[in-house]
Amino acid sequence: MDNQEILKQYISQTLLNGRMQVEADDDLLGEEIIDSMGVMQLVAFVEDKFGCDVPQSDIIITNFRTIKAIDGYLAKRSL
Repeated sequence: MDNQEILKQYISQTLLNGRMQVEADDDLLGEEIIDSMGVMQLVAFVEDKFGCDVPQSDIIITNFRTIKAIDGYLAKRSL
């Protein structure tokens, strides 16, 4: 399972309690799919699952707007 699938599964099952499925291009924040508390839970999940520390300065819309953006952020962090 790739990073995007892992993120989709986590968001759909945990943050949304299975109410809906999200896609890689869905605007998680602009479409109010998740709220600010959801973002913090997502950041904690990313840190735990992918073993990377996410500094406060990196918790910005650009990095967490979509699943693709999160995946891109993870790719940059692993360089």
